[in-house]
Amino acid sequence: MKPMKFSDVEQGAWESLKPYVDTCLLPVTGMTGKEQPWEATRALEQLRDALDCFEIPYKGRVLTYPAFHYIEGEEGRELVATMCGRLKDNFPYVVLVSADGRLAELGEIRGADKTFILTPGELAENLAEIKRHIAEQLQHLWSGR
Repeated sequence: MKPMKFSDVEQGAWESLKPYVDTCLLPVTGMTGKEQPWEATRALEQLRDALDCFEIPYKGRVLTYPAFHYIEGEEGRELVATMCGRLKDNFPYVVLVSADGRLAELGEIRGADKTFILTPGELAENLAEIKRHIAEQLQHLWSGR
């Protein structure tokens, strides 16, 4: 089953999908620009693995937007917050997803309804528990709790 990405939505189909697709996933790679090519590849692969926990189980309800790759410090935090605010114009819920633990250092991001940081170690050790936690948190978000 193929996840639903921004590039899958045709202009004429959006109005009919919009009532069902209420959650935008904004992937955050968390790179700084100092990465070697293989490190950038690894970061993207880790982000892909984290997104798998959302895209497949919630297909039809979530839509993945292009990844926000470079983020560092307060300036990066503000850029992500601005993007979340803009995405809120089209989606009731904006969820940040990252595989980079450094995102936690930025603290709560204004405009994001939820932030999930799923590191490769956690995914390898505790995948079932992580998926249960995601389901629980999304249900709380969607039910307004």
